[in-house]
Amino acid sequence: MGFLEYACSTFLEKDWIKTKLLVSPKARFPQFFRDDFGFVCIFPEPTAKISEEDKTISLMGYAFPAGIEGQAQLVRLFGASVLHFRCHALSSQFQDYEEWKKGKDLQLVKFVASLLEDVKANAYCAMQYPDKLADLAFANALGLKRLRRLDRLLNPATKTMAGLLVRSNTGLDAINAGYENNLVNHLVELLNEFEKKAIPSLTDENLALREEKLKIANQIYYAIKDSGPITEAPFFPHTEELGACSIFLPSYFVDPNVAIDKDFKKCFKYLGRTLGSSEGASEANPRMTELDAVQVFDSWARQKEKDKKIIERYQTYLPSTGFKSIEIPEQDYTEFLRIRARCKSEAHRLIESLLVARDAVDEDPRKNYGVLDLQEVIQVIASKSPRLDVFMLDENLSKSYSWIILLDASRSMKYLGDFALEIFLILGDIANELLLDPTSWAMYAFNDRLSIIKDPKERYNIRVKSRIGGIKFEGSTMLYDALMIGGQVIKARAENMRLITVISDGYPFGYLNESGTLEELIRTLEGRSISLIGIGTKSRRMKTLFRTSCSVYTLRDLAKKFSNLYLSASQVVAES
Repeated sequence: MGFLEYACSTFLEKDWIKTKLLVSPKARFPQFFRDDFGFVCIFPEPTAKISEEDKTISLMGYAFPAGIEGQAQLVRLFGASVLHFRCHALSSQFQDYEEWKKGKDLQLVKFVASLLEDVKANAYCAMQYPDKLADLAFANALGLKRLRRLDRLLNPATKTMAGLLVRSNTGLDAINAGYENNLVNHLVELLNEFEKKAIPSLTDENLALREEKLKIANQIYYAIKDSGPITEAPFFPHTEELGACSIFLPSYFVDPNVAIDKDFKKCFKYLGRTLGSSEGASEANPRMTELDAVQVFDSWARQKEKDKKIIERYQTYLPSTGFKSIEIPEQDYTEFLRIRARCKSEAHRLIESLLVARDAVDEDPRKNYGVLDLQEVIQVIASKSPRLDVFMLDENLSKSYSWIILLDASRSMKYLGDFALEIFLILGDIANELLLDPTSWAMYAFNDRLSIIKDPKERYNIRVKSRIGGIKFEGSTMLYDALMIGGQVIKARAENMRLITVISDGYPFGYLNESGTLEELIRTLEGRSISLIGIGTKSRRMKTLFRTSCSVYTLRDLAKKFSNLYLSASQVVAES
């Protein structure tokens, strides 16, 4: 169980199609927004820093000691962020602000909407997951340790927003006196009024809250806007990123005793107030157990090491290519499922037809000569049958196939990306069904970088499938370099049939003077008994690059045309 798997398990009853969970090394703070299907939650990935003095692990700008205790604290912070988004997904209606926000300052709109929906999310957590309040309190307490002195802020609007943010999440005053403190007190009264009306709506869907919510949002918006220029939208580091935020220190080294100090206890008590005397909430066993933390970290570290070793094996090819790098894409299992949902029926139909046709091609009919099959001989004698075909069958040819699938993920394919990914996924499913040895096939995507989707040493599991969902269409088309590496990988295979399939529009975007060298490379590969099939995605240009190719405009075209080409190649090998 790595961090993505831990996020999925913490998110509980997650609908994979509607809610997308990602863990990205590119993100510094969590991100939460909607796409055409539902919510998207992006969590930052931890990083490890090793120096001569010490070793630390970092997340969201917090640095933890690398020992078991630090791991437990980091996993707990990560879990608090996942829980916060889980409560948003189940209780928040950000779409209510679409009409209201028109003509307003977008930074301030984001802050006000997030502030009000956070009130609902915290109340929902207290009602539904009181045993997890300690994790949110821990994350809030960390934020207080990292908070700058708000009284020193010069911009009154930023000071007001920061004070309101701290009060609404922790119940503590971060501004000692002055106009901003009075304004925060007034706005907190509005938030308390909203919370009283929001709590019943969490259990009764018939209670309308939108009008009351927008009324309070309007009051908060103009009260802050009138106090000064809007330069940023503050947020706690473990909650959704809203843009620029300067109220927290850039980094903070976490004290191992933070979970038992007075700030944590105050934060915990404030979050549990919704239950009345903190009924149902308990600080018992508030921290992530060391065993669970070690499991998450070990799994994550092992997978990172595996990925590193896979990439290192391809680094020897890199100097002879024009690729900028060789990498493994980020995982997006939700996107994989969305792609599969679009092409599931066609994939099943094509796989069934190929399985039937393969049996006809691969199965060697029984002959009246050869090595006796003793089992068949005994059956013939016992049944007194006149049959003479009692000789051993040759081994199925399907056990001696190797296959590499290449996807053009360049910018020229961007508008055909969905269709290309459907074809790519279908071919992956076919390879997984037809080839009995998982080490005999591989999948790659290429542009000006080579992305390893499935290395021959990997199984076609959820992690590999998630990489298909993480493919991005950008950069130039380095088809020659991708084919060269594919040829290097497959030439070491000893199977009877060695096949490379390329999915592309056939246009070498951003890659000049390629056609001559590509033609020479294709002749070289074919001379090594490597079969090549080009699949043109809504394009006929692939037939100018490959002798064996097909143009597909629909998935039904793929089922008809590719199956014929694949079986023809199989027939040629079978006969030879």
